[in-house]
Amino acid sequence: MDEDKIARAVERRRQLADRNMGAVVDLLRRREELRGIYPAADLVAENVGWAV
Repeated sequence: MDEDKIARAVERRRQLADRNMGAVVDLLRRREELRGIYPAADLVAENVGWAV
């Protein structure tokens, strides 16, 4: 793999991670009853939510 291809793959992975975290935060914002079910999602919502 050439360096340009690797850089694109890394950027794409970062974008997907950002989108997924944003989706978790949005879901927990809309559906408060889901809080406390999956601690990792709560952690994302509390610590990343302000940035999304």
